[in-house]
Amino acid sequence: MPRLKLIAFVVRTRISRPLLIITLVMLFYGVMSGAYLYANHIELPPGEVAQERTMAVIYSAIVIFLASLQGGVTVIKSDRDYLFTLPISRGSLALSLYIGQMVLSGLLAVAWLGWYFPFIEVPLGYAAVDMVLFVLLLTSLTASIAELPAKRRVAVAAALAAWSISTLLRNPVSPSGVFNGYYLAGTATLAALSLGLTSYVATRLGRAPLLYGYSPVVSEGRGQVASSTLSFAGVRGLRAELRMKLNTLTITGRVGGFGAGGSRYFSRTVSVRRFMGYMSIAAAAYLAVGVALVALGLVPRAPGNGVLFGLLFVPAIAVEAFFIGSSASQVGNERPWLAFTAVDPGTYMWLGALSWSLVVFLASLPLAAAYVTLWLMGLREAVNMVPQLLLVGPAFSLLSYAASAYLAVSPQVRSEGFMPGQVRAKGLVITFIIIVPLALLSLAEASLSLSIYSGLASLLIAAPFMALRGFWRSASRRIVEAGYV
Repeated sequence: MPRLKLIAFVVRTRISRPLLIITLVMLFYGVMSGAYLYANHIELPPGEVAQERTMAVIYSAIVIFLASLQGGVTVIKSDRDYLFTLPISRGSLALSLYIGQMVLSGLLAVAWLGWYFPFIEVPLGYAAVDMVLFVLLLTSLTASIAELPAKRRVAVAAALAAWSISTLLRNPVSPSGVFNGYYLAGTATLAALSLGLTSYVATRLGRAPLLYGYSPVVSEGRGQVASSTLSFAGVRGLRAELRMKLNTLTITGRVGGFGAGGSRYFSRTVSVRRFMGYMSIAAAAYLAVGVALVALGLVPRAPGNGVLFGLLFVPAIAVEAFFIGSSASQVGNERPWLAFTAVDPGTYMWLGALSWSLVVFLASLPLAAAYVTLWLMGLREAVNMVPQLLLVGPAFSLLSYAASAYLAVSPQVRSEGFMPGQVRAKGLVITFIIIVPLALLSLAEASLSLSIYSGLASLLIAAPFMALRGFWRSASRRIVEAGYV
């Protein structure tokens, strides 16, 4: 099989044709827009350039964090049943898997981040090189860090994101340094990190025991709520569902790296009380950092200040993006064929969505309290984030839950123990739902009134989904027809 044909085949198994077309259109638009801006030497006012640089650094750090949390190179059962049995050289197979992963992570990053370069006045030569290096970094991060245990992987992902964000504190040696004007140092750092990881991944892929079996176990992992901690004595039907939904949440993803088991799907059920404890610890750490920065005078009060914007924006968007993105996990791990035998399917889905939005509200309270504390200490913009966390976050999590159910966004997890690797265009719906709160958060820093109004508007948008029982009945039929188990 010719190498290019093999690569094209693997790419088509990883990304659906509509999404590939959308991605290529976005890529083409970004490249042509950048070429036009560079050719016509269009410049923004210095204040806007500073703001755009801050946004680019924050987005790049978020993308690096998410790439680090991904579950390794996507190897699915059909690969092992068909592709790995063909007389293909290991080098060609490794290259095709790597490029397939690059399409999943790299091209989307180019489409979403690449258009920043002209606005932040990155020289064209640096922009071209750094975009290639950034794509290699994201792909190699996805492929390499997945071998680490879950807690260690989260720690490494957080450290890499913090390293990226540190360029806002005038650290030129950062993977995101080029986005903040440190062209030479930032490019050198990005090159060392991306080329080093790419070399490591290429070596591991060339030696990985890809031909040997797979793990048929869907890993539940530690942290699952024991049955003894949640009693359903004396409750049935919707009351039982409400008790379950308000006491547990589900975290899913892929783990594993180059071993014979490959990447495996995991589903972990965590008690809401324990999760709120984790959120409280994270909020306390954030508050300590915020207090230290304010006390040291590292948060200038000038309009459009990047450090102030990053301090307020990053924790809020991280929390909101996590909950909105996790909505699909709450839907995808339902057992409707069992639950719908006890209660009306539409009512069951409706109560599940309402309960999820309430859990999001409760889990956001620790960070909201940290923002209020910073406000009481004199950082007046901090209170602007509170309506976003307590109103916008729950409202858009509910919308994401509704979209995940109605469009059957999460694929069925089959007995082979893998999250099916193909990404479809309808998955972009969740991305767009996340983008709106992101935009609202960026505007909320300037005005508490605007933050409150946007929060109330979000509730009004989400309110009809609480009244349309027919919508939830239709959603329940769709997730059953999609094969959810």
